[in-house]
Amino acid sequence: MRDGAASSINMKKLDEALLFPETLTPEERAAARQALAADAGLAEAAAQWRAVQAGVRHRLERHLPDRSLLVLYALDASGRADVLTDKERQVLDAARPALERALAAHPALADVAQCIRAEADAFEKEWEAHFAAPSQEVPLRAPDRRAVPVGRRVGMRRAWRVVAALTVVAFFTVVFLLVQRDAGLVTVETAAGETQVIELADGTTVRLLGGSTLSYPDPDEAPALARTVRLTGRAFFTVVPNPAPFTVETPTALTTVLGTRFGVAADVDVTEVVLASGSVAVAPKAAQDRLVVLEPGQMSRVAVGALASTPVAVDVAEALGWTGLFIFRATPLRVIAERLSAHYDTPVQVAPSLADEQITGEFSQDLPLEEILQTLAAGLAAEVEADPAGGFRIVVSSR
Repeated sequence: MRDGAASSINMKKLDEALLFPETLTPEERAAARQALAADAGLAEAAAQWRAVQAGVRHRLERHLPDRSLLVLYALDASGRADVLTDKERQVLDAARPALERALAAHPALADVAQCIRAEADAFEKEWEAHFAAPSQEVPLRAPDRRAVPVGRRVGMRRAWRVVAALTVVAFFTVVFLLVQRDAGLVTVETAAGETQVIELADGTTVRLLGGSTLSYPDPDEAPALARTVRLTGRAFFTVVPNPAPFTVETPTALTTVLGTRFGVAADVDVTEVVLASGSVAVAPKAAQDRLVVLEPGQMSRVAVGALASTPVAVDVAEALGWTGLFIFRATPLRVIAERLSAHYDTPVQVAPSLADEQITGEFSQDLPLEEILQTLAAGLAAEVEADPAGGFRIVVSSR
């Protein structure tokens, strides 16, 4: 029975047709109903999918009751505020905090916004090619958008009303596709001020800072994808070497590594990557072949609509101070002592013969100062003494 019913809609895969029944003709819809009636497992899967749709719709409507606001947000973020009416700008400004909360709660929405921006680029190219008057030499994306003739702005605005309407109609289809992509992911969210250390199936550890969201494949459901994660917020990664690349996806960028230690700070518009050790490649999601490669001690950033910036040298300990770790990379012991003194508000002295010894490693900023000093001293065949005047001294061992 199922085979006969399925064959009558052979123009589409049955599973895709059931996921999006609105695409079916009446005949295909009847055949799909027959297939469901004949196969209890298929019927249960379809019911589960409808439950997912309802759940997603409920969550989205709770966080984003007016979906057209996402269109306005995407246009404004891509520098197209001139196509919005004054009223739309006022509505968008009032709704911006709620929109940003929705984007943080549903990372897939950032992908939808990116799709809208891409469609906007394509639309403008078509408009320029087919509707711009030959005598109008002012480019649509001129630095001063106020120079665009009023009649043309009105025409663009009317055209965007159509584009926006079509985008809202397609909105849930895109989101459902993204939900399918996210099936089997484990998602961890940290509250403000909270830090969680997560160990992935391959041994990689992720130090997830407060107000962040990390999604990674459940090893029981998607072991083949176990080295791809998605991040919004801030995290420090210690990646276990493996022939398979490890990829961090953020709203604007892809960071790919084989084995390394690096920090990623990402919101919906900008991603910053700081490399502590190893090597990473950073590229915009929209231009994955336009990558830059970082060396230890370098940083790159990817903003919406831009390529990855040229790597620049940074002080790793300072640039990654937000991780809650002391991160040292060939750092002289005297510099480490200065930073520990400032952090713990306790003097730390170093014997002159040890001052230029270089240290590479990391320590949690929650550890007691003396425990960190004892670890440093042990690696240098030195010892820690309490200073009678207060604080500590690291001196050459007398043993």
